[in-house]
Amino acid sequence: MADLDELRALLAIAEHSSAKAAADALNIPRSTLRRRIDALEQRVGATLLWADTRGTRLSPKGRLMVEEARTVLAAYAALIDRIRQGNSGSS
Repeated sequence: MADLDELRALLAIAEHSSAKAAADALNIPRSTLRRRIDALEQRVGATLLWADTRGTRLSPKGRLMVEEARTVLAAYAALIDRIRQGNSGSS
């Protein structure tokens, strides 16, 4: 299972089209961002990003991962909010 920080790193790169801008947005060093992406790519067994002169682009599998990651992170945030508000349905 992917680590949430790995998913956040991938989403930041997708949103900013740049590893530097993504690292700045997440307030982490680029080396940390790269390690998170490397770990995620190893975990899923696929290349998720391509770097070229125009910046960093998502591979087809990277695009799929980003689509699903947005859903996962939104569900996680909603769960945290629900629990904080005491509406979990149980104690």
